[in-house]
Amino acid sequence: MAIIAVGSINTDLVVRVESFPIPGETVYGDEFATYAGGKGANQAAAAARLNGNVKMIGAVGDDANSSERLADLKDAGVDISPVMIRSQSPGGVALIQVDASGQNQIVIVPGANGTVSPDDVRHELPDLLSAGDLVLLQFELPFETVKQSLEQCRSHSARSIVNTAPYVTGTADLLNLIDILVVNEIEAGQLLGIKPVSLDQAEDAARDLLARGPEVVFVTLGGDGAVICDADSCEHIPAPDVDVVDTTGAGDATVGAFAMALDEGQDVASAARIAVMTGSFAVQRPGAQPSQPTRAELDAFVAKHS
Repeated sequence: MAIIAVGSINTDLVVRVESFPIPGETVYGDEFATYAGGKGANQAAAAARLNGNVKMIGAVGDDANSSERLADLKDAGVDISPVMIRSQSPGGVALIQVDASGQNQIVIVPGANGTVSPDDVRHELPDLLSAGDLVLLQFELPFETVKQSLEQCRSHSARSIVNTAPYVTGTADLLNLIDILVVNEIEAGQLLGIKPVSLDQAEDAARDLLARGPEVVFVTLGGDGAVICDADSCEHIPAPDVDVVDTTGAGDATVGAFAMALDEGQDVASAARIAVMTGSFAVQRPGAQPSQPTRAELDAFVAKHS
């Protein structure tokens, strides 16, 4: 089987600050760096670094940043042959501030990502799909493109893993098309029309979301770990205690690892445990894709924290 990631490919422009500026305030940054990013690319790279068989559908510009991003994905082990190059659009960019505690604020300029259309997916995805494959989706592509991807999954007996980030109005209407739903505490609340859920509320929220269509709901909770639920059971998976350097991309590392483990044939609870460990590893290093572990690094980390 294979994982086909349909998603965004960005260049992350990251500045580290002591604290975030308030409106109208100018502050000095401590460091500046350029990293590979984009939720789709991050998740694809995370799965591939853990030895997953991953292909990527997306779009980049005909510019230096885009060429570097394709090279990064290839180096991670992702098959980039389906990626489209748009000569009339620049590659996507994310402007990211990271404060002293490792928290971030992000502004995204979609660029070529915004040109990936339902027709592109209709033409590209069926040629890559086999029954049982996993299609990994997020919402940094146009809404209708994500919807078309889900419809193609149903038509070709593939399973969808959908990370509803960033949250887009109308996402709740797609829940009956989603096989495996991954949300954080904020996105779970947004889908249910409530405030962000706490650890104590996560299981109830997951069960409410299960009732709306998905077969599996995975609620990630940062330092509190995650809750994984299917029709038979729910389980809280705690996260190990680590020193947080940068949370950028940690959620994507979690999702990519979850997809990899499911594609290997792990049950959902075991896959969720691997995913939580991967996300916990990633917050210890800066950058979205550079923070992701290899399989050997993850195995050593799991052994240390078991």
